[in-house]
Amino acid sequence: MSKINFTRASLRGIRENGVPEGKKQLEIADSKTAGLSVVQYPSNSQVFYFSLTYRKRRFRLRLGDSDTLKITEVRAIATEMLAAIQKGQRPDERRKKAEMLFESLVDSYQVVTRDKKRSWSTDDSKFRHYLLPRFGNKQLGAIDKADIERYHTHIRDALSPASANRHLALLKALFTYAIKELEVVQQSPAHGIANFPEAQVKRKYFSISELKILLSALEAESNIEARNILKFLLLTGCRRDSARQVKLEDYDSHNGTILVGMTKSGNGQYLTLSGAAKTIVKGQIAKYGNKGLVFRGINMISPISCPSQVLKRVCRRAGLPERSCHALRHSYSLLLLENGCSQFQLQQALNHKCSASTAVYSNISNQKLSQINDDLAHSLNL
Repeated sequence: MSKINFTRASLRGIRENGVPEGKKQLEIADSKTAGLSVVQYPSNSQVFYFSLTYRKRRFRLRLGDSDTLKITEVRAIATEMLAAIQKGQRPDERRKKAEMLFESLVDSYQVVTRDKKRSWSTDDSKFRHYLLPRFGNKQLGAIDKADIERYHTHIRDALSPASANRHLALLKALFTYAIKELEVVQQSPAHGIANFPEAQVKRKYFSISELKILLSALEAESNIEARNILKFLLLTGCRRDSARQVKLEDYDSHNGTILVGMTKSGNGQYLTLSGAAKTIVKGQIAKYGNKGLVFRGINMISPISCPSQVLKRVCRRAGLPERSCHALRHSYSLLLLENGCSQFQLQQALNHKCSASTAVYSNISNQKLSQINDDLAHSLNL
């Protein structure tokens, strides 16, 4: 059997030359992938086959026609089947696994992660609006690195580099699940693809003078429940949605802590409360008793509505730039750093898994560094 390097041009040449007179078919092997061949039929159809003799056993399987499968796809399938044979597995079983559709993998992944990932709803949105329309009806064995790279670039151009990197991270997690849990593929097509550089986003926060104005304006806010949770966010650095789910029965008056359930990092956290924060919690206990949510909606049972609009209203009334609730977390972090808190202590307070997430606050908090430089200049009589 003759061998050539399979390309679109070489396959087109085989088709144009046709089957030699007197023969029922023409089979040519790929010079790059062991066991892969293409059969040209007089009807002008071309079909890929995987054929291999290994330890006196003969394997031959039809992979698909050249009009449906790309060369990169069929090479990946043949490589998977060769690896299966060398591991003592049946290549047809490996082939069936590789034929699993992307949408089926997503369904399985979503079921498993629904109660484990706080970002499940965000993942679901990415799947429904972007990934499933792109890959949904494709077989896993037919998705290669080039496909993922093209998708990564498409999302960067359509949305942003940061969004593209979040999509890439989700794809890597998805294929890791396919490899380790389902064993339907051997290697992730997303492996080795690097993130796009992301422009540093300027973090919004309140300065100490702005916070004094804000707190003064907050006292005039008629929505007392929103006023209390906004103060609580500033005093604890807690995330908005985590604070909305905090429960009174998780308050430990002896240690001055309150338990926050599973946070963005995937772990619960005990917040150490200041005297002012404890006063807020005790005030809520006086209103509601010792059980239920700390901050409640108008029916006194369900979680309080998102307080972001209240914060923006107070900012407008006080003549301050409008900020989101997350700006209170940024403000809390900067104030701690500028009052001598170490980066490690701040990491614990914010419940960050990675120190790099905390390091960004060091980059924008320069008051302490300025003071150190002034002290050095003063010691040199400059």
